[in-house]
Amino acid sequence: MNALTIKNPADLLSFIGHTLGFWPQVSLVCITLGNSKVGATLPIDLSRQPCHEVLFARTVASDLTNDSKATSIVFARYTSAASEPGQSNAHTATIAALTGVVAETGVTIRNGIFVGSDTAAPL
Repeated sequence: MNALTIKNPADLLSFIGHTLGFWPQVSLVCITLGNSKVGATLPIDLSRQPCHEVLFARTVASDLTNDSKATSIVFARYTSAASEPGQSNAHTATIAALTGVVAETGVTIRNGIFVGSDTAAPL
């Protein structure tokens, strides 16, 4: 089996689409990494209920840390809402809660990408 190399955002997006078999909508896709190998790929519908960000983040972090070989994660946040880079939106609090909870587990967040309907940009 040939090794898959992800070097840039386009590679990451191609991997996600191929692995899941569909293009996520209002979702967060987290991929665990360990020893330079891809682990679990977890697609998550973003919570639409305000004030539950920390509970949501703890649930997702628990799922991600079930991969005992995971030392880091990369993620892509998919949305159809128009947003300028750096502009706050409805899911900013959820992402912030998740990064905090994941950091508590000792797993490093290596990178994240924002994927809109017509753009992709680093977070």
